Amino acid sequence: MKRILFFLLLLTSVSLNAQISSFKLSNGLTVIINEDHRTPSVFGSIVVRTGSVDEPSDATGLAHYLEHMMFKGSTNVGTTNWSEEKEHYNKIIELYDQLGQVPEEGREAIQQKINEESLLAGQYTINNEFSNMIQAIGGTSLNAATGYDFTYYHNVFPSFQLKKWLELNADRFENPVFRGFQAELETVYEEKNMYSDNPYSVLFEEFSKNMYGDNNPYARSIVGLTEHLKTPSLRKLTEFYNTYYTPSNMALVLSGDVNVELAKNLIDLTLGKLKYKEPAKRNVYSDLSIESSRTVKTKLTPMPMLIIGYAGASASSVDGYKLEVLQGVLSNSNKTGLLDKLMLDGDIQSASVSLNSFRQSGMISFVGVPVYDRAQMRFGSLSKVKSNISKVVDQLKSGDIEDWLVQSVKDDLVMGGELSKESNLEYGMMLVNAFGNDVSIEDVEKYIENIKAVTKDDVVAMAQKYFGKACLTLESMTGEPKKDKISKPNYKPIVPATGKTSDFAANWLSEKVDVPAFKPIDFSKDFSKTELVPGVTLFHTENPDNNIFSLTIKFGVGSTVIPELDFCVSLMNRAGIMALYTPIELKKAFGQLGCVVNFYNDKSYTYVTMRGKESSLARACQLLSKSCLMPSIDEKQMNSLLGRELGQRSIESKDKDAQADALREYLKYGEQSSYINRLTNSEISQLTVSKLAAGFIKASQYEATVHYTGHYSSDVVKNILIKNLVFQSNLKASKSPVETPTLSYDKTTIYLLNNKNARQSDVFLFVQGDDYQLGQKVTYDAFNQYFGGGFNGLVLQELRELRSFAYTASANYSIPKVAGRKADFNGYIGTQGDKTVDAVSEFLSLIQDMPTHPERIDNIKEYLNQANLSASPSIRQRTMLVENWILSGYSKDPRVEWTSGYKNLTFGDVENFYNQKLKNKPIAVAIVANTKNIDKKKLDSLGKVVNIDVAKLFKY
Repeated sequence: MKRILFFLLLLTSVSLNAQISSFKLSNGLTVIINEDHRTPSVFGSIVVRTGSVDEPSDATGLAHYLEHMMFKGSTNVGTTNWSEEKEHYNKIIELYDQLGQVPEEGREAIQQKINEESLLAGQYTINNEFSNMIQAIGGTSLNAATGYDFTYYHNVFPSFQLKKWLELNADRFENPVFRGFQAELETVYEEKNMYSDNPYSVLFEEFSKNMYGDNNPYARSIVGLTEHLKTPSLRKLTEFYNTYYTPSNMALVLSGDVNVELAKNLIDLTLGKLKYKEPAKRNVYSDLSIESSRTVKTKLTPMPMLIIGYAGASASSVDGYKLEVLQGVLSNSNKTGLLDKLMLDGDIQSASVSLNSFRQSGMISFVGVPVYDRAQMRFGSLSKVKSNISKVVDQLKSGDIEDWLVQSVKDDLVMGGELSKESNLEYGMMLVNAFGNDVSIEDVEKYIENIKAVTKDDVVAMAQKYFGKACLTLESMTGEPKKDKISKPNYKPIVPATGKTSDFAANWLSEKVDVPAFKPIDFSKDFSKTELVPGVTLFHTENPDNNIFSLTIKFGVGSTVIPELDFCVSLMNRAGIMALYTPIELKKAFGQLGCVVNFYNDKSYTYVTMRGKESSLARACQLLSKSCLMPSIDEKQMNSLLGRELGQRSIESKDKDAQADALREYLKYGEQSSYINRLTNSEISQLTVSKLAAGFIKASQYEATVHYTGHYSSDVVKNILIKNLVFQSNLKASKSPVETPTLSYDKTTIYLLNNKNARQSDVFLFVQGDDYQLGQKVTYDAFNQYFGGGFNGLVLQELRELRSFAYTASANYSIPKVAGRKADFNGYIGTQGDKTVDAVSEFLSLIQDMPTHPERIDNIKEYLNQANLSASPSIRQRTMLVENWILSGYSKDPRVEWTSGYKNLTFGDVENFYNQKLKNKPIAVAIVANTKNIDKKKLDSLGKVVNIDVAKLFKY
């Protein structure tokens, strides 16, 4: 009791309402808690107000490096003997100091010494013990991110594990050790290569450079400059940590099933022990200022693109809410904005506006792509794009906007604010961003109130204030960006202490926690299921928290049966109603009702979604029914949409991402790939308005399910829908979900596609599986967690952590949507060109001869069980999940059965699964790479190599 009293005396606390509490510990650390008991899980994050803006100018990328290193453990976690490891660790620090002081030709010798010391230190290292411990408490979504102004670390965990989560993170930030620096540097190289292969990332990096100039850190990539990546300093990294990772510069954010009063003492006993330090003095930079308008021309992208940039507002500016409404008036989710109209009218292929608000600066950018002319088979001019955007800006500045549009945007933003409160993660991230950007929690709580207060005059004033100044225009024509070269160091892989546990982890794991009883979804109480009309089933969930409804209509047919459906559904988002509404008038009508409508489809289903004010439900359903039964599509709309598809096709064979996806599909499906089994260009050109309108009507002739969440009761909703939502009669039976048959290989086969501009290679692996049965789910989960389970799985352990082949690597034995169909194994790794063959060889080795670590099974069982206990879907996701369970063959919540199965798992189950499903099976591999970097003889030794021409992957 004395301890609690002492803590409360040291605490400065402000309770903002029944939901949000914010207070500071005596060491200066801010605590922000969103108390919400609707789901039994918590989003937890540690936020640090520092990012790449605070880096020394001669050590860019430092903040991002540090984010990676914060997963490596501490003096207590991740080591078998810190005192012994420390000797080698200190030598590694000194060697990195030397590396930065010698010319490039002298670095290899020092790098070899670093590798030698890293190997010696590695014998004491327990790889990924921190992430293993997060897994042991059922933690999911473990990750982190570095921005210009702040860095955050987060994951989701069961609420009954709060104490252990706090203990582990307190140790993480009190006693960090940046071990494994050498291996993680190569991982960052891979991240750099990944971004350099993406022309759009390069384009926006070039735009930022031109906006901010050479001396402003907001101008450069967060990953860092290549020259600094080659000579990193572990000492500077430590200095950066000691300077900026101080309690007064940090916050704990918890969002979810947390009792604030009970949590306070736990927080004080853990994070409260971090030592107080004087607040760091952060670098200050002048706000963005563009002296005069200018145009920069470059060639970076596979299609013509235009970016127009204006100086904007910082994240904490009083203009923030007004600018959000301004952005919505230009472009919004209901597609009623002034820029949206340009696309609806077919005057521009795509146009968007972004608000980039940083702690010290901000910018507003417009991005536009010209229409693709189907007749001339080319994109239009960027000058026309610029002219169209400029006219919209002038219209806004002159005040030529309708009142309903401003109100509609405000209604949608308010609705979004209300809906964000239903998600622990989404609301938690709002709190993370607020702290990181120096925005008060009071402002977060007043978000809805502040949005409602914005007027049309405010929007016009913002346009005049920000768009009345000079701007930068960046024009990018077709071309390839120059790429920095980072060669692969000749390092030996670090071998860690396998099968070991630190003393800290052993004690921490041994502490027993009361695990609450699992609460399954009750199919008879937690939702209702009834027939709406013949062939249409209504799933209903009552939501008592607000008056926002969400409705999804799911027709049982997709593009597999109706090949032109992709175009039909896209046009429905641009359609009006015959003789009643033009497209923009229909958007306006929905907007005035406070509703947003969207159409989309996949291979199996066609979806119509609508959300909005529940008081408008009847009128919105009447409007939706008319738009589905009598869609009005004009020729210009159709030409714009079809031109967009043909324009995309004109560049896809040269685009690395499209090549990689097409080769992946070819690997699995052969001629049934969606890039081959599709409408030809000629067939697209022959599509007509009437055929496309008929295509959606054809889809609506199939049986459907309707999912509704709202405040109204099931009976009230059913009555409203029957009276106002029209379905066709004699609906056809659905055969969905469909599965595209996969290929069977009789030997290891490697498809190789040459892309001479690729810095990073994309590698896909595939094994056709057996027919899946429901009772196998538990062992599938156990194998997937063991083999490909995030940071802890063999794939990341062996390929990223030990050998530094990749920034991203994954593997999963996928389960079909319906029992009795074939499962399959899929793997991926993105790796530097000169590492490709080694990476493929090691990945194949993992599949062909899986390493065994029986000691991991207890951790896997705990993870699967506890993650299952806390993985309760949100109220708006509930019935969609239940329907999927029913389609799979379950008649009650299957998690009850899974939980029982997880408890009885043995490592023998994992081994048996591997031996039966994967070992000795033929493996198919697909590689997109610059083949100049490929050792052909070594690749030939791995399997039958088939060189693929890009023309084989795409049907035109």
